[in-house]
Order: sequence, then C-alpha cells, then structure tokens
Amino acid sequence: MNTLSSTRRRMTRDEALAWNSDWSPSDVTTLEENFDRVGAHTFYRTQSNGSLTVQDASGRPLMYVRSGFVTFREGLAPKDRADPEVEGFDLSTVQTAAKAPAKGEEQLTICPSCFYAMPYTGVCDTCG
Repeated sequence: MNTLSSTRRRMTRDEALAWNSDWSPSDVTTLEENFDRVGAHTFYRTQSNGSLTVQDASGRPLMYVRSGFVTFREGLAPKDRADPEVEGFDLSTVQTAAKAPAKGEEQLTICPSCFYAMPYTGVCDTCG
C-alpha cells in the first residue's frame, strides 16, 4: 500500500531545522526566519529523506527544503533573494553541477578526431 501517509513522515519544527547536520548556523537562522515569514505550521519529510515539505495550517505547501536549497510556492519567495527569477535560494550545502577537479586529479585531453584520450605528448597514438 503506497498512500500519502506511508510516503512521508511528520516532523516537529526543531526536527526540520536539524534535518541536515551539515547546515551552517546561518542556514538554520535563514530557515527559521522564512518559516516564520510564510506562516509554517506543519513539516514533513519524504520517505526517501530527500526533501522536506513545509505547509500552512490548512495543509497547503509553502516551501520545499532540500539539503542545499529551498524553493517556495510562487509569490512566497523572499523579495531580497539573489536571483528574482528563481522562487528560492541556495543554502551553504548546495552542490553545483560543475565540479572542479580535485587537486592532483588527472585532466584528460580528448582527441578531436577519434575521441580517444591523448597522451601527455599531445600527439594522438591513434591518429598520429
């Protein structure tokens, strides 16, 4: 049986604020301020523990909190957010799609003709 109640778990406000132990104190303060601003009443986490849903007293979703960012129902995002086109903001734990290579990690150069990795000489072993 896969009902809504079996796919999410209700949380207290304090549990919601402690959901991600990697959040900075500033992240927690920002979340608290936004919970107050939008009138947060009920907090649920998904069964997969991938996100939190913040609802008002009538059960309407107000915010969706993920480990690295927050999104709001249209019109509820803070007015002073960095990007007015986005209905939300990033937290300190946001993961970007482009990741810089780790120090000491090998950077491969790919041959534009045969698409094999080229040796450090810069001359492709396959194409010459």
